Amino acid sequence: MPNSVPTTPLSHGQLYSWREVESYPPLWRAEANLSATWDLRGLTSERLAAALCRLVELHEPLRTSYSAGSDGVPAQHVHPLEDESRCGIDAATGLPGAIAVADRQITDFGDPIRTTETQAAQEIPMTGGPCWRGTLVTTDGAPMFLSLAFSHLIVDVWSMIELERRFRVLVEDPEADLDAGASQRDLSATQHAEKWQSRQAAAEKYWRGVLAEAPAGFLDALPTLSTGQTKPRVQAVLHSHRLTALAAEAARQHAVTVPAVLLALVTAALAERLGTEGTVVSLMSNNRFAPDQRHVVGTLNQLIPVALPVDRAGTLGEHVKRAHWASAKAYRYSCYDVDRIAALATESAAPADGWYNRLFPAWFNYLPFDDRILDPADTAPAELVWTERPREYGQPFDVRVTAQDGRTSIQLRTDPDVADAEALTGMLRTIAFGVQQAVSAPESGLKDLWTPAAPDAALFPAL
Repeated sequence: MPNSVPTTPLSHGQLYSWREVESYPPLWRAEANLSATWDLRGLTSERLAAALCRLVELHEPLRTSYSAGSDGVPAQHVHPLEDESRCGIDAATGLPGAIAVADRQITDFGDPIRTTETQAAQEIPMTGGPCWRGTLVTTDGAPMFLSLAFSHLIVDVWSMIELERRFRVLVEDPEADLDAGASQRDLSATQHAEKWQSRQAAAEKYWRGVLAEAPAGFLDALPTLSTGQTKPRVQAVLHSHRLTALAAEAARQHAVTVPAVLLALVTAALAERLGTEGTVVSLMSNNRFAPDQRHVVGTLNQLIPVALPVDRAGTLGEHVKRAHWASAKAYRYSCYDVDRIAALATESAAPADGWYNRLFPAWFNYLPFDDRILDPADTAPAELVWTERPREYGQPFDVRVTAQDGRTSIQLRTDPDVADAEALTGMLRTIAFGVQQAVSAPESGLKDLWTPAAPDAALFPAL
């Protein structure tokens, strides 16, 4: 590493992402990649290069490399623009060094997506170079599209959206007055300062409470894998347009958020499956609550657990509100030093192999890519799609919900020892039926979620 490149500690978000990615089996490391395809048609090469170079100048993650550290504690290195490595600007091309150029003919409309998928399927090394790469495809020198792959070590989904937004601004005006926002080095300095330690202490207190409140038998019922270990999983995705509208209406009626409605039903379905009196499910937090962090480009995501009792004698409405307020409390403690939490949870300075998966055995993530909501009476049939080969590592239970173009997609992945294909189907059915009940019969008992009644075909397909 050149002497001119400073070495600084990782922010809490960076360290969290590092610990997550290093737990992946080597053959699955490409799963840490986030991809994007940017349409460049109509742009001049000069305008494109100016926008990309300005983007790299503004946002340090695009000039950051990592080192593992002899003590196992990783560090970051932010390179200057003139750096001769691939972390800087290539003097020969005038483009960021992480971008390669391919001048060729476009074969068909699917070419850009295939190019991006091929690039994203290649592992990006955790150390030694930029944690992203791009392929600029031109035809006879004219820019056509840019295929990008970013490691989660440097950016999260929200950053991907912000990067493209800023790129479009810079294409229109290369000199646009854009605030770079807080850098990862800025966040690291803040989080390692003495003033921050009261927040870390509060987070540790919260974690101790969650671990103590874990329902009897819940953690033991979720088999976890050691670092690098693989095991076949079962995964299906439920797609429904009507679910989007009904979830929004349920949230309005109960004065909660849409994620809280869905989380409440996920936890109810999981507790019923495991036969426990509650769950501990971790929520993905983007940690952008402060106004000055909402446009930060970097990796800020961290999981934070929520211990949620499932009272089958109570009403569905009560359970939804309980999930909402428990989540709201959890988000207050979602930015923390994951190494210190691991030591706390295992009561050891050197946590055992596979500690990351044991710390977060079940998780839930909600990603709204827009706020489009269709007519609640939409009768377009729901779809249930099975994944041929889901990720074979990590936690034994996870749910990822996306909302885009008026359609909600609930992706549920499980260890087959937790739920086989038939049981997984039943859990997705419970979630869909629960959303319907939260609107039409919120005072019904939670136990009624498992009646023979079926949800509307627009919420769950007839099987």
